[in-house]
Amino acid sequence: MPGGGNFENWFEFALTKKAEIIHLTGVVILDYEGLFLRLPNKNNGFECLKNLYLSHSKMTDRDFELLISNCLVLECLAIVLSIKLKNVSIVGHSKLKHLNLSFLWGIRSIMIRDAINLLSLTCCEWRIGCSVQLSNIPKLSKLDVRDDIRNKVTHVQLLDGMPSCICDQLQLLRLSSKAVSMYEVMNHLFFVLYTPVSVRHMLNLEVLKNSSLQLVNIKHLELVLDMTNDSNWYYFPRYACRLVEACRSLQKLVIKFLHTRTLILTEFKAETYGHPGCDLSQKYLEISGYSGSSSERELALYVINNATALQKLTVVACDEEALSRARLDFQHINSVSFFSY
Repeated sequence: MPGGGNFENWFEFALTKKAEIIHLTGVVILDYEGLFLRLPNKNNGFECLKNLYLSHSKMTDRDFELLISNCLVLECLAIVLSIKLKNVSIVGHSKLKHLNLSFLWGIRSIMIRDAINLLSLTCCEWRIGCSVQLSNIPKLSKLDVRDDIRNKVTHVQLLDGMPSCICDQLQLLRLSSKAVSMYEVMNHLFFVLYTPVSVRHMLNLEVLKNSSLQLVNIKHLELVLDMTNDSNWYYFPRYACRLVEACRSLQKLVIKFLHTRTLILTEFKAETYGHPGCDLSQKYLEISGYSGSSSERELALYVINNATALQKLTVVACDEEALSRARLDFQHINSVSFFSY
């Protein structure tokens, strides 16, 4: 359902019709504040709602509390881009399976406890200083994380702060990052570097060096990189290799290059974790969205050269021109398959 107009009437209408799925988005901040307080308490349709997506909202802590306490059969919940939400608490919600809490720039604390059926968690750009408490989430196996230089919360810091029992459950891990230009570094960190590198991955690398992080059951690791700026990814190859080393049961590594202005938030889909005719093993590497730029080529070759037992490489190029470059760049690799979008 698009944003704009009297969205509160739309929302209430959907509830009266006992809708199981409601997606409400907007290109401007929508005033959801007090919405759940204003809706009638009886027969409001919350008891039927299974899938809810709300973005660009002024939802308050009280709104969120009422939402969670009323939507007892909710299986999928996404709260994306909220400017007022400060404290999120999800305790004992037995039906929830998929949770997306992203771009909560005012968030101070997040508690998820006794969510016994939660399978996947998406968390993007949480602010620095946010307190995260996770406990008794026995089925959590999929984690999708995007970090951002503005809040300095890095991938490794978040993973390293998780209870070891939860880290040990994870099987699918997707880490998304955006290339950082010198202009962004100066504006967000207020200091000048003389080499245009990705500062975030430098921070990730330094944290990882001093970390005992072990992701013992990760079978699939996906690194999604926004290459819009095509910066010099000087630190990223070493960071990627160290991260792969922490995934001791890794079967498949995917490096996915994006060439858009923004990273698109998507939930994990089952078909993402397989390739037709390919047996998964820790010797399998897939490079997707390859355009043949110098940064992409250097990163790919660095990872390939450090994967001494590599048996299978798949390269998915952006177009036919990139496909020709990929065939030239990786012609020396045995057992390589090429595709294009």
